[in-house]
Amino acid sequence: MENQAVNGTPSVHDGTAMEKDLGKKLSRRQGPEELVQRHILREDELSPNVSNALVQQKAALEAEKAKNNLNRKIANRPHKVDLKLRNILHVDEADDGTSSDENNEAARHVGPNDLQKPSTFEERQAELRSILKKRPEREELEEHNILKPQQVDPSLAATQERLKKSQLSDALETRLRVRPDVDELCERKILMFAETVEVLPTFRKSEYNRKPDTNATFRKLTPQMKVQIREELNTFKKHEMPVHEQSLRNTCFH
Repeated sequence: MENQAVNGTPSVHDGTAMEKDLGKKLSRRQGPEELVQRHILREDELSPNVSNALVQQKAALEAEKAKNNLNRKIANRPHKVDLKLRNILHVDEADDGTSSDENNEAARHVGPNDLQKPSTFEERQAELRSILKKRPEREELEEHNILKPQQVDPSLAATQERLKKSQLSDALETRLRVRPDVDELCERKILMFAETVEVLPTFRKSEYNRKPDTNATFRKLTPQMKVQIREELNTFKKHEMPVHEQSLRNTCFH
């Protein structure tokens, strides 16, 4: 009966539990440095010896840095028309909120054919069917190394693939065992080392900006432009680029 409360007075057990709970909370509380990083505690309050002018100057620099980062992200954000073409924004026929300046700017990056989007389900269905009719056949995909040729039963394809990898692994291990060492390569004048070492100066990261130009061409390409570039590149590789007949299977199509 000693630990029970008498006339509303807390018992010794309750006081011990509260003390343990308080100790746990104090052990998990964050340090001053973390509070400063989360902008809960000011740096001048953490270090009273720091000049107030320095604290204000640092705060101004951080605000200017955040402003520059925001302006850079705003400059690189996609246009409204591009978002509509990527189905991120819905196309509304009655939407006249785009100004003439925005339309002119969008016309620089998007062709007039890109704005012709089907507005009904039937038109979208017809467009999808036309796209499916134009898709390449399986033989063409196998020729482009996109699909693997099925010369055996599908149930045996996995076993054949593992057997082929095992054979390649064994052949590679055999070649590695019989390859010549460094001394033999040096005697045969295949491997040569320079007798002198030359060290050339270079520029530090702080001396020039290594980031790409914000006005680079690849930043302004729309999805339709990227598709056209890939198709043109694949056509060139397939019909115009000279490739040895034994290396045709190594041609990479995008």
